[in-house]
Amino acid sequence: MFAHWYYANILIWCIARKTVFWIFILSYVVMQDPVANLPQGRIVGIKVYTENSLNPVEIFFGVPYATSPTGRFRFSAPERHSGWRRTFFAHRMPPRCPQTDDDNKRESYSEDCLYLNIWTSRRPDGKSMPVAIILYSESWDRVGVSLPCQELAAEGIVVVTVSYRLHLLGFFTLRSLSARGNLALLDQYMAFLWVRDNISAFGGDPSAIVLIGHSAGADSVLHHIVSPRTAGLFQRAILMSPREIWKAVDESKAVNASEIEQLSRSAAKMLGCTSTIDQEILHCMRERPVADIVSLYSNANWSKVLKLITDDFLPTSEQYLPISLAAALSASNQPTMQLDLLFGSTDLEDVNHSDDYYADLSQRSLSYIAEYANTKKIPELLKFFSLDQSDAVPLLAHAIRWEYWGAKGRKDTERGTLNAIEGLARMESSVKWGVGSALLAARLARKLSRLYVYRYLQPGSVDLQGNRLNFTGAVHGVDLIALLGDALMLQVARQSSSQDQKQITSLFRQYIINFIKFGSPTSENVWKRYKVGDAYVHGVHNNGNDMVNTNNVNRDTTFWLQYLQQLNSYFSTSIHTEQLTSQKDDYRLRGGIFAMCGVILVLLLLLIACAILLHKERNYRSSIANEIHN
Repeated sequence: MFAHWYYANILIWCIARKTVFWIFILSYVVMQDPVANLPQGRIVGIKVYTENSLNPVEIFFGVPYATSPTGRFRFSAPERHSGWRRTFFAHRMPPRCPQTDDDNKRESYSEDCLYLNIWTSRRPDGKSMPVAIILYSESWDRVGVSLPCQELAAEGIVVVTVSYRLHLLGFFTLRSLSARGNLALLDQYMAFLWVRDNISAFGGDPSAIVLIGHSAGADSVLHHIVSPRTAGLFQRAILMSPREIWKAVDESKAVNASEIEQLSRSAAKMLGCTSTIDQEILHCMRERPVADIVSLYSNANWSKVLKLITDDFLPTSEQYLPISLAAALSASNQPTMQLDLLFGSTDLEDVNHSDDYYADLSQRSLSYIAEYANTKKIPELLKFFSLDQSDAVPLLAHAIRWEYWGAKGRKDTERGTLNAIEGLARMESSVKWGVGSALLAARLARKLSRLYVYRYLQPGSVDLQGNRLNFTGAVHGVDLIALLGDALMLQVARQSSSQDQKQITSLFRQYIINFIKFGSPTSENVWKRYKVGDAYVHGVHNNGNDMVNTNNVNRDTTFWLQYLQQLNSYFSTSIHTEQLTSQKDDYRLRGGIFAMCGVILVLLLLLIACAILLHKERNYRSSIANEIHN
């Protein structure tokens, strides 16, 4: 009996010792890892060090900001997360929301995806830091790369990235309160509320929040700016390469809500939800496996249609976008918004938005590219300015070809083909982003307290997909790589930045940091505000000759909005004058012909009379000559 008691005590002692040991180890680990105490519960992150900072950056991955949008919450507006009972270890990047297929494995996607990530480097003095919320997805159906933000956070900024629903899960609508659509935007809005309420626990200042949007994320920021629900949630905003600028400046390009509703009902029928009653459709769709819904994402035409819509069909208290973006920005009865805005794009934005399209062209001959530009692309771009039906189209097309191709690309070689493709990309980018940005900036300048506009001109060696580049301009995404630096470069290209890239990273990031902290990117004598009547666009590049690049930036706008319009007006005026003259004289045509015939007849009679007189005169002189001779 004593032996049993002895061994039992030994066993208990060993267990207790191991328990104390593991508690000590766990406590040590927790004490080493950064901790934040939130109303939802305790959260533990990780620490990393960056190349240019001695202070660690604390990272909290996968923090839930809303209830999981699954089951009965599918297709519903997000609801606040209720929190967690135990310590939440925020050590791993959360899964992505379901999206269209790409190179990543579908196993990395999950419908339970409403999370945010936080990077912070706490100040030694304990003072709060400005907060940058980054909204990024390449489109409304595809996320793109995960963003590593430690280098930006090391500059004294709390950085937050937000995951939100996409494609059908984010835009399904029956135009009712229970299936309202615009869920991607509402997810973001819920994240803003979470940041406002909790960011102080991470060293952030909830009264100094800046929204940064890239691509479809920039489109999101534009909609948040005009929404009546966001007053006071952020003080500054940065738009980087908005994907659909023209929807903000042209009301005719606004999304048709009825079309998205019909698409949603068609999707429901394809999944066997055939009821005509909305609540039954919604209940059926919520019971379907998420894999069945994602299987519909392969329809490329749907991806082009699923967008943000106005929600004026909802009660006023529930509306987030009561009017279209273009209508909101053109309204003249609204007071100036107390908001600072930085806005820009690259000069070859269309590259990367249309990768497959340019990859196909690179395999074609120069004559094919030229024919494609003449028959499809140029008429398509002229349509933006209502010039596609003009009688001057051949003349306008010739001017466009010379402007963007000139003498380049005329030899059917690899370099010549690349020059032709770049000319085509520059032509399309100049309309959709160059001119579009100018028109959008002109509207924003009338509504905002301060506006700064840039065009990113520095070529990059890779794009966001890691593709090697050989263009002379800056393609889509290289500005985002410059902002986030080596961490993103290593992720997309598996290589470190070159010296030139580090130089432009330092320059561009400093612009962004200055704007986040002070509301302006640099001193006024270097980068002037964009004002009505003084449309200054700053060229971002490593070249010191800023004026040359600024002139190149403004050239696109001048060419499309002034030169082509004047050329068309001159040509049309000439044609119109000829037509007008013809129309005015038409009723006198017959009389004129008769009058002319009469004149001709008179002249003929006079000619005959003259001939007779000459003949008589000749006979008379002959008779006189004969008499003299005799």
